[in-house]
Amino acid sequence: MMENSSLSLVGSIATVALTAIAIRWVLGAKGAKLPKTQDGTSVYGIKWQWRVCGASGAAFSLVLLIWSWHDLHRPDGVLTVASLIFITIGIWLASGSIRTDRIGITKRALWRSRSLRWDEVTEVRLHKKQGGAIEVRAGSRKLIIDSRFVAFQHLLNEIEAHTKLGESG
Repeated sequence: MMENSSLSLVGSIATVALTAIAIRWVLGAKGAKLPKTQDGTSVYGIKWQWRVCGASGAAFSLVLLIWSWHDLHRPDGVLTVASLIFITIGIWLASGSIRTDRIGITKRALWRSRSLRWDEVTEVRLHKKQGGAIEVRAGSRKLIIDSRFVAFQHLLNEIEAHTKLGESG
């Protein structure tokens, strides 16, 4: 009996330690210093660590969903919904891009694409407390660019150069 509780304790400690290491690895991801460029367009993709994390989470949730259908012989509604939510979050974490050119900036995400022209931009904010997210505003419209993207500082510099606005926030 004592062996099982010791193994359980060691397993719990190992799980917490591995989770902390994985979170630190993903949040500390640096990524490329420069974006990919083609025909005057800069493309800022998702850092590979975020892609791995998102794809792994989506794959695990998909396996769990398939297992529940196969092993339980009936889909459990809560498990199905939770799995679908985690699959969607995983795909969202692993996908997306920012494109900039001489006309404007476009953010592509899993379910939509949003563009702003440089001459429309009225404000650029850097949210340091929210992990350094960049907020680009054009009146009531805005783009929020989080730190999952490569060449983050380069992107901020490019936005400031195109808009002639410095960061606030």
